[in-house]
Amino acid sequence: MENKTITILGATGSVGRQACDVAIETGVNVKMLCAGRNAAVMSELARKLHPEVCIMEDEVAAHELSLLLSDENIKVYSGEESLLSYLENDPSDVTIHSIAGLAGCTSAFAAARTPTRIGMANKEAIIAAGPVIRDLMKDSGCTMIPVDSEHSAIFQCLTTEGEPKLFETDLRVRRIILTASGGPFFGMKREELDSVTPELALAHPTWKMGPKITIDCATLMNKGFEIIEAARFYGVPSEKIDVVVHRQSIIHSMVEYIDNTVMAQMGVPDMRSAVRYAVNYPERLSSDCERLDFTKIGSLTFHEPDTDTFPLLSAARNALTRGGTAPAALIAADEEAVQAFIDGKLSFCGISDAVMSAMEKVTVLDDITVENLAFADTEARRITNDIISA
Repeated sequence: MENKTITILGATGSVGRQACDVAIETGVNVKMLCAGRNAAVMSELARKLHPEVCIMEDEVAAHELSLLLSDENIKVYSGEESLLSYLENDPSDVTIHSIAGLAGCTSAFAAARTPTRIGMANKEAIIAAGPVIRDLMKDSGCTMIPVDSEHSAIFQCLTTEGEPKLFETDLRVRRIILTASGGPFFGMKREELDSVTPELALAHPTWKMGPKITIDCATLMNKGFEIIEAARFYGVPSEKIDVVVHRQSIIHSMVEYIDNTVMAQMGVPDMRSAVRYAVNYPERLSSDCERLDFTKIGSLTFHEPDTDTFPLLSAARNALTRGGTAPAALIAADEEAVQAFIDGKLSFCGISDAVMSAMEKVTVLDDITVENLAFADTEARRITNDIISA
C-alpha cells in the first residue's frame, strides 16, 4: 500500500476531505491535491499529506497558498491548464475525482485519458458525458470505481458475481434498487413546503455534505441524478431502476438478479467507506468505521417516493429517456435553480418548477460531444435564469 500513489481533486470539499482522511489512514503517497479557492484549508491538508504538487483554481488562491506553505517543499500552481497537464502527463495510481458539478467534466476527461484508476465522486460528469468518458477509458486502459455511496454499493453487489464491467449491460441483472433517505421533508406535502428556508433544507438527516448536494437531496433531485448515473454505469434502462425511501440509510443500494435473488450492501453511513473501497480495491483492509449492530437498529423500513410532492425524480427519468444532451441541461438548470433558492430568489418548490419549465424549452442535441455539452449547459442556464427573473 505504501507504494501506491493518489491524486485528490476537490480536496477541500466534503468528499475530498474524507479522501484525505483515507489517504492518511492507508499510508498512500499523495502526488497532487487540487482545490478551488480555499487556501487556508488546503494549507492544512498539504501539511498533513505532503503532496508533491498543489493546484488552486486561480492565481490569487495559489499565491496565498504559496505564502502559507513557504516553509514546505511543495510546488504550487494555478488554473485548469496546469491541472489538465498534470493529470495527463503524471498520472497517479488512483485519482479521487470529487470536483463538484459540470465544472469537473474536463478534469474527468483528462484523467480518463490515462491508465489511472478513477474513484469517481463527480456524478455530473458521468450523467452528462458518460459515453465520452467510456470511450476515453477504452483507449487508455483507465479503470473506474464509483465513490457515490449508492453506486459503490451497486458495484460491490456486482462483485459477488465476478469483476463488474462499468458502462456495459450485465444480463444477469433484473433491476437496480437505489435507496434514498427521503431528505428532511419526508412525509410532507407540497403546500407544507412553501415556507421551507435554505437553513431547513440544508439539514440532511444522515449525511454531512456540501450545500448544493444537500439541497438536491431535499428535492430528491440527487436521487434523480443517481438514476441517470446508474443507467450510465450499469447499462440498464430507467424502467429497471427503482427508488425506495429507506430512512435508516443502512442499506445503500441493492441489485436484483434474474433468479430473483437480491444482493444488498449495508453499513453505517460513512462516505470514507466508499473512498476506502475505491483506493484499496480489490482488497478490503481493516478500518475504524463504526460497525453495524442489528439489535440496536431493530428494523429496516421502506417506502415509495412521493413523486407528486418531489417531481424532480420524474424529471430525471424524462431527461434520461430523451437522451443526448438532456441530462446535461438538467444539471445546469438545477444548479441555477438551487443557487437562486439559496440566494432567496426562489421558494423551495420554485426549484422544481423552474427546472421543469426550463427542460420544456431546452434544445436537446443527440450527439454527446464536448461542443454540444457546452451548448446545452449555456442554453439551460440562460433559460432557467430567465424563468427565475420573470
